[in-house]
Amino acid sequence: MNLGGPRPPFPPPPGAGFGGAPPAPPSGGMRPPFPGAGMPPPPGGMPPPPGGMPAPPFPPGPGSVGGARPPTDQMRSMSLSGVPPPPGGMPPPPGPLNHAGSFPGPMPPPGAGIRPPPGPGGLPPGMPPPPPSGGTPIGMPQQVGPPSTNSGMLSGIPPPPPRMSGSGGGSILANGMPGRPGGFPGPPPPPGMGMPPPPPGMGGPPHPGGPPGPPGMMGPPPMMQGGPPPPGMAPPGPPPPPGAHHPHHQPMGAPGQPGGITSAGSQNRIDPSQIPRPSAAPTETLTFETRVAGQHVAPPPAASRFAVRDRGSCGPRYMRASLNQVPFSSDLLNNSQMPFVSVIAPLALPDPADEPLQVVDLGELGPVRCARCKAYMNPFMRFMSSGRTFVCNFCGCSNQTPDAYFCHLGPDGRRRDADERPELCRGSVEYAATPEYMVRPPMPPVYFFAIDVSYAAVSSGMLASACEAIKACLDRLPGDERTLIGFLTFDSTLHFYNLNSRLSAPQMMVVAELDDPFVPLPDDLLVNLSESRAVIETLLTQLPTTFAASQTVESATGPALQAAFLVMQHIGGKLLLFQAAVPSSGVGKTKNRDNLASYGTDREGAIRSPEDAFFKRFAAECSRVQMTVDIFAFSLSYMDLASWAAIPRYTCGDVYHYPGFSGARDGPKLAAEVEHNLLRPTAWEAVMRIRCSKGLRISSFHGHFFNRSTDLLALPTCDPDKAFAVQIAHEENMVQGPVAYVQCALLYTNSQGERRIRVHTMSVPVVNELGDLYRAADAAASAALLAKLAVERSLGSRLDETRAQLQQKVAAALKEFRLLNASAASRLPSKLLFPDTLRHLPLWALGAIKCAALRGGAKDVNADERIAVGHELMAAPVEALCRAVYPDLYPLHDTSSDWGIEASDGTLMLPPTQPLSMAYMDERGAYLLDTGRVFVLWCGRALDRAWSVDVFGCDIAALNPQDLASVKPEPPREGSRVSARVCNVLAALRAGRALQPQCFVVRQGSPLEVHCAQYFVEDRGAASTSYSEFMMGLHKGVLSK
Repeated sequence: MNLGGPRPPFPPPPGAGFGGAPPAPPSGGMRPPFPGAGMPPPPGGMPPPPGGMPAPPFPPGPGSVGGARPPTDQMRSMSLSGVPPPPGGMPPPPGPLNHAGSFPGPMPPPGAGIRPPPGPGGLPPGMPPPPPSGGTPIGMPQQVGPPSTNSGMLSGIPPPPPRMSGSGGGSILANGMPGRPGGFPGPPPPPGMGMPPPPPGMGGPPHPGGPPGPPGMMGPPPMMQGGPPPPGMAPPGPPPPPGAHHPHHQPMGAPGQPGGITSAGSQNRIDPSQIPRPSAAPTETLTFETRVAGQHVAPPPAASRFAVRDRGSCGPRYMRASLNQVPFSSDLLNNSQMPFVSVIAPLALPDPADEPLQVVDLGELGPVRCARCKAYMNPFMRFMSSGRTFVCNFCGCSNQTPDAYFCHLGPDGRRRDADERPELCRGSVEYAATPEYMVRPPMPPVYFFAIDVSYAAVSSGMLASACEAIKACLDRLPGDERTLIGFLTFDSTLHFYNLNSRLSAPQMMVVAELDDPFVPLPDDLLVNLSESRAVIETLLTQLPTTFAASQTVESATGPALQAAFLVMQHIGGKLLLFQAAVPSSGVGKTKNRDNLASYGTDREGAIRSPEDAFFKRFAAECSRVQMTVDIFAFSLSYMDLASWAAIPRYTCGDVYHYPGFSGARDGPKLAAEVEHNLLRPTAWEAVMRIRCSKGLRISSFHGHFFNRSTDLLALPTCDPDKAFAVQIAHEENMVQGPVAYVQCALLYTNSQGERRIRVHTMSVPVVNELGDLYRAADAAASAALLAKLAVERSLGSRLDETRAQLQQKVAAALKEFRLLNASAASRLPSKLLFPDTLRHLPLWALGAIKCAALRGGAKDVNADERIAVGHELMAAPVEALCRAVYPDLYPLHDTSSDWGIEASDGTLMLPPTQPLSMAYMDERGAYLLDTGRVFVLWCGRALDRAWSVDVFGCDIAALNPQDLASVKPEPPREGSRVSARVCNVLAALRAGRALQPQCFVVRQGSPLEVHCAQYFVEDRGAASTSYSEFMMGLHKGVLSK
């Protein structure tokens, strides 16, 4: 029935202020075999992007706030001197190349497979000496030994001459043709065999109206085809021992250690085994002190395990800078061609071994702040005049010390109570806010669930799974007696529920008006959880049966969101949308914008942007009333997630994507992710401001937020899974003083109803030498910014331009490093020099180019999946982003070490990682691939039967391909020690993650194996280059003029 009620107010917001970027194009095609798998590569492929392509500068994108992008006028590009590149980039090796970059050939004996290239030979006469930059000649035939920790060079190389003044430590890469990525040979299928369909539960038909899947393939899955090497290439050498850690792995980001790359017997090749790669985190926990003897200390690698000891500057979990030393002038920063960014995760969870965050409660006085710039008290403010005044370290203003805060100074000039007050000795503290920081009483935790009950939701099992997941969390929701909760269901109409505690069962009220939705009751739609607990549980139990016979296929998603807004607008909170059908009724209904003809044209960016102004307008209104929207999308068909994702983008929300959801298969994953979303620490009605010391300014922000002013971010909610990249520029020509400062202040309400201010202060020394900047670079933070910028740009531009721009930014930084080492470059004209601190940046950049957010075109990645992955990258902290672009690969077949066994202190050691190339895979092995979104347990065709029976309960080699979908490593098998260790590793990797990966078993040679190819970043793909070829493209860009 239709009931009268207030109309939803949606005045158009101001044009400026959105802190996100547009979304992505629809793309049909074959359903992925498992969530996050993407689409199989198409036949043929595109040539690798030319290394010397000039890239246009980034325009001010819709996820940024003001400010210009890093300068690009020095990114000049020409062909490599002495070796003109062929048109279209580096050609593939000769021979018939399939669409995964492998060569067909006869099957070798069992256990053979493709192996890494052989070791290098001796030094030829006339070899030029190594460079004077602490690096190593790479790519030249030479004797190779273990790296020397004293000289920073490979043994067998003459010691370098004295180091050049001002140059950063570096390494050198030779110019030459890259080698072929490896792969396992396999028996050819019968003639005419096409792409086999995925097994039941792991695959499905193509999207309705979408492009067809890949045409039939002759031979085994393309990634696994083998054969003899092409002419002029050395034969494969012996494989690494099963489970062995590669000898050339180096600790990620460790400064001063060169990443050596040596050629393998030919000056026309690069030895892939010598290319720098990130290694697994060390098993032991390091202790990191943020300052030692009053001096700044560069943080440990992002992926390492470390316990932070806060000595006045905040830890890298909260703020990680791309440059651990600040250039004193804008010219110096521009010359380096490196980004100056701080990646901030204000609510990051500390390690159990970290010192706990201290709460400072100064009573009615409140936080002590600078009167001019409003910076918060921190360890770097200097007290003068016997403690009666203090000088702000941000603006230099002299302030009177409040009487209630006064303390005498000691002989060293410090306050006598400095070590007793957390705000005077620690870089991260949390203040108890006073009433002046509140515009209303602190809000309680509010959760409102809008659930699709159409035929698609019922038949897929989504409705039952969602209700069970929510019901399991009711007793653990934060907020104690203050928590509010409400529900709305919808199909072609809207269903409200009266949850008054005096009722024995909930009352449903139906509103059929979609053009102008209204609220049928003024109260009792949003109720106190503890008071109405029994009625709420009854509702969640009855919903699946109430709509079990539903045949309604329409879904009024837009009107449902408007109705939920009317219920929540007086208080705010979290709105969780569970959407199974394609939105088809009312405002925001999906239009088929998946136009393949638009790809590669100027219209491509438009299909990744919201076409209807409703989405941004609704997001602005939600931000105004402190509402965050999280979307759980379950549709297999195209639902234009590009438009819908704009709402969580501007409200600091999340997007969860479950294409082809099956309640039996995906229900546990949904339950785990709903639990994490509801129970994680949450900051409500938050705002965040970033301050820089004098001479610096914030030029742009990147992440999920709504921008209220040039330096204030509106975050209706915030949580530990959210990070924000902040680009810093020079406000004046030079920075005065030896140290610069950055401070982040997050004002929020916690779930207990306390208004808090979390303050992180970071100190960074100022330098005036370009070489010092390269030595102080953080490759992981730089890669995080480049990936976020690329995703942001992709939402409004062509994908090929975005990928080329990303590659050119990396080449520009390496080019400036080469110019810095001009003496070495003149003696080694065909060698690529790169700083040790950035040795992993090219690999992470290549991984970003190959991730689902940026890879290929319309037929390579499902359009909605592309948007979901891009949304995740924009919000990801540094460690999670690096794992997303370069997944971890763990060998599990070697049980000789202690991985997977819990130690007495509760820690668990993980297996060592391997390079992401099929050349390092052994057909006798089992490998766990952790992409951050999905686990793939790859089993070789010659895997030991005893291991397979211990873990799976059967011999996986004897199963038919269609039976593999039912093989699971979890739960652990009773009495099997190996099974328990494997399950322990899976549980340890899942712990604390926003996305809970499912584990899928893939056998070598099975039809599903082709879907794993996209994750092997170092191998050549259908439309992407190998790691070696990518390094060659960078080399050509560096040598361009």
